[in-house]
Amino acid sequence: MSDITDLPVMTRADAVSLGFAGFNDVPHKAIDVPDGAFTITARTSQGRRVSFCFMGKSYDGPACFVDIQFYDRGTTIPDPSGGVSPTFNAFAVTGGGRHVIDSRALDEAEKPSILVLLMDEAGEEPPRPDTSRRPLTDRDLAELLTQAAGVVTDPESEIRSRRDSLVEALHAEAAKRGSRTPVS
Repeated sequence: MSDITDLPVMTRADAVSLGFAGFNDVPHKAIDVPDGAFTITARTSQGRRVSFCFMGKSYDGPACFVDIQFYDRGTTIPDPSGGVSPTFNAFAVTGGGRHVIDSRALDEAEKPSILVLLMDEAGEEPPRPDTSRRPLTDRDLAELLTQAAGVVTDPESEIRSRRDSLVEALHAEAAKRGSRTPVS
């Protein structure tokens, strides 16, 4: 087994002074994760279990992401190897405390089984797709079609004043959908 430096429980300030990150002013357990696939597993006083599996681009390389699983919600989904994986709820918090991703409203079959935290640096992300070339979402397309139906059924409506932009949007959407290659 790889060597691991297991430091005693310490204050946040002590962990930061040793070069670790600090989060909240609570006791910290600082661990040096070695290169290669490596899992840290933890259990609460109530027996709730969570694991953090650090992985790299190869089994012996430095970690570049961590797979996180929670085991004791009491729900599972089939996994690719024929077994089952636990499911859980998760959310991500951004500026202002807003939840940008939240699984709590998802159906059971859509809840996450593994949460993958990418440990990349800014600028290492792949380029963002050009969303202007994507077809509209179903909700946005429904709104566009509703506007078009309003012009057709009542040509004197206030929507008529936006007729040109509506026609442009419909043509653009038709072009995007018409250029998609069929899925086989």
